Amino acid sequence: MRLLAVRVVIPSLILQFAFGMVYVWGAVAPYVRLQDHWSPLLISAVFSAGPFGYGTGILIGGRLADLYPPRRLCWAGVGLMAIGFTIAFLIPNGFTFVVFYSAIALGLGGSVALAGALAAGTYTLPTRVGFIGGALTGSYGLAAIAQVPIVSYLASTIGWLNALRLVGISMAALALCMVLLMPPIPRPQRTQQGSDRIPLLKLVGRELIWTGFLLEAIASPLGSYAFVAIAAYVRGLPLALWVATVAVIAVATGNAIGRIVSGTASDRFGVTPVFLVILITNVLAAILLQFPINAATVLFAALAAGISFGGPAGLLSRLASASAPDAPNSAFGLLFVGYAFGVFYGPFLGVAVGENARSWLVLGSLAGIGFLLLAVRTGMAKGLFSKGELVPEVEHDVDNHDSETH
Repeated sequence: MRLLAVRVVIPSLILQFAFGMVYVWGAVAPYVRLQDHWSPLLISAVFSAGPFGYGTGILIGGRLADLYPPRRLCWAGVGLMAIGFTIAFLIPNGFTFVVFYSAIALGLGGSVALAGALAAGTYTLPTRVGFIGGALTGSYGLAAIAQVPIVSYLASTIGWLNALRLVGISMAALALCMVLLMPPIPRPQRTQQGSDRIPLLKLVGRELIWTGFLLEAIASPLGSYAFVAIAAYVRGLPLALWVATVAVIAVATGNAIGRIVSGTASDRFGVTPVFLVILITNVLAAILLQFPINAATVLFAALAAGISFGGPAGLLSRLASASAPDAPNSAFGLLFVGYAFGVFYGPFLGVAVGENARSWLVLGSLAGIGFLLLAVRTGMAKGLFSKGELVPEVEHDVDNHDSETH
């Protein structure tokens, strides 16, 4: 089983790394605006279309992952990536980049591939659900750290479109190789136990699902706006030009750290304390970006914004397995829709406020609603969950049962 886990997890991590190309749009956005004069709204739409496609795809993919073998979903994700890239790179314009590059290739394709990779990973490591989810989404976020500097350099030398073409084709080829290396995994045993007959509306009605949905939607907007706007915002400050590029990298780094650490920490401490830290980090980032004293302050705030963006994503797998142990992949899809919705509306809200320091304050203030919701949710669960956690007392028993089953 250990060898199987290695053969499954490593290709899955690299597969998610390839789909992490979604984050490089923030690096090319200034070039798109300067060279092709795309409007701020259209540039934000390209970034937001990714989460929109991701939310749609993970809802469908999560459901399919409870029914079909994981590798089949990974193949579907890579196929969508190839189709979307082909159309966008051959017919480059605002429409094709919003729909095919962002929504279909990186959004829909990435989410279906994630659903397959998560199902495969939890099959091989059933007692490390939080770690698997955090590692997969962390690899997805880690891609930005490697890809953003490369794309930024290429955009300044060969143009933003050629830069995306070169990196996009390379990532599609890498994704194809990883699925070829992944061993076949059977469909979940829960399917044979009838969990596939649980209606989605019944899952949505569970308190842990809909409250988790709202928390995810509230915690992620500031970080998503930071990805698309931090470079332009910093360039408008009286700081050295290099600070803008490093700020984008800082957001990407925080995103990867947040995903990995929050997923791993949720296995040990539960979801409540981790979510609390994420909301506090959100507020801290908003305050520091509202009052950018110097370069160090801006970079620290960018790192915090990235952590508050990646953290909620890293919690998803643990929250899903606790909320619906009888249909964890479907629950993951539903919760991810909440996260994707927050990522989707974040850039639009930032632009609507005025694309200035006030945008950070408005987006950061959403954390106040998150604190209230967290308190309500914990009170709702009192007497049902241990130590006020959002994770049921039976969670570890469910994990142990799964490990015995597999």
